[in-house]
Amino acid sequence: MILHTVKTSPFQTLAINNCLNLLSEQDSLLLMEDAVIASHADHGHFAQLKLLAQQNRLFVVQADLDARGVTHSIGQSCDYAQFVNLVIQHKSQLAW
Repeated sequence: MILHTVKTSPFQTLAINNCLNLLSEQDSLLLMEDAVIASHADHGHFAQLKLLAQQNRLFVVQADLDARGVTHSIGQSCDYAQFVNLVIQHKSQLAW
């Protein structure tokens, strides 16, 4: 069970693409920094992210949403304390 964290926008790098290709059924995904745009923007991976959200495996850092003026439409928003709890709940973390 891995917590994948993505920092970059889906419009800048292939990080989300690469992450989604390696994500297993037990893994979760946390969007942070510029990657929070993916929780709202229409892009090629939105359907996959929406499915993760429906499975309660997609998380978005609220402070990063606020800093970018973005309102997310999918995933569970979390604060930094919840981020720490996610790290504790997962066996390992993989940063993209």
